[in-house]
Amino acid sequence: MNTLKKIIDSRRKDYESKVISETEFRIRYRERINFRSFHAALQNKVQLSPNTAAVIAEIKRGSPSKGLFAPDLDPVICATEYEKGGAACLSVLTEPHYFSGSLDDLIMARESCQLPVLRKDFIISEYQVYETALYADCMLLIARCLDAPQLKDLYDLAAELRIDVLVEVFDEEDIRKIEPFHFPLIGINNRNLATMNVDTESSRNFVRYFTSDQTIVAASGIASRADIETTMKSGIRSFLIGESLSKSSDRVETLRQFVTGTFQENNRS
Repeated sequence: MNTLKKIIDSRRKDYESKVISETEFRIRYRERINFRSFHAALQNKVQLSPNTAAVIAEIKRGSPSKGLFAPDLDPVICATEYEKGGAACLSVLTEPHYFSGSLDDLIMARESCQLPVLRKDFIISEYQVYETALYADCMLLIARCLDAPQLKDLYDLAAELRIDVLVEVFDEEDIRKIEPFHFPLIGINNRNLATMNVDTESSRNFVRYFTSDQTIVAASGIASRADIETTMKSGIRSFLIGESLSKSSDRVETLRQFVTGTFQENNRS
């Protein structure tokens, strides 16, 4: 059994007994007034200058391929540092079994900053969409995890609930699956979720399948400003970066370099 299937099976078990009535959800949802536009934050960031990268800075303690690499990561401190370092948005892992994340991490991170927040998880049910809409500004839908009708239905529900959706693809099969829908925000994952192998050329190779009105995010394997600049040559200006930021001893400065390519010693505090 490949890694992705194991994760999906575990998430299905987590949620199979959870039921929320539409009435109960609507009551809770009406209390939410603080929405932040995730997609607009990425677009606004890249307009600052041709060299500026829009970085989605991820709060990530571990992964199936690397194990726990930041076990003591504090979501409040991390979110504050990412905002100071110039992140356009946050991403928070909420999958507990393989990534050591939680919804509580997302809630605490969002409350400690003004950045829009992506819920990074393996979303396969309407319940998870409703849950996300109570706390996050954007959610991840992985094309490999869903068939085309499921993708469209979950996307439409999220849009109705006023949260953005980052639709993730890995290969041409995924791209063909989502092509009829022309989703506005696309993530190209350099990591094969079945094997966990990374090829940073994937995003540069597949960006040609998308149009200029779609925002493309390169994810996985981005470890330096050089990686960003190489990928920018393909036209991609947005990046999701997790492990290299979470493990950094100076997340503020590391992020500044990712975003602008400059070192700002005098701005430290």
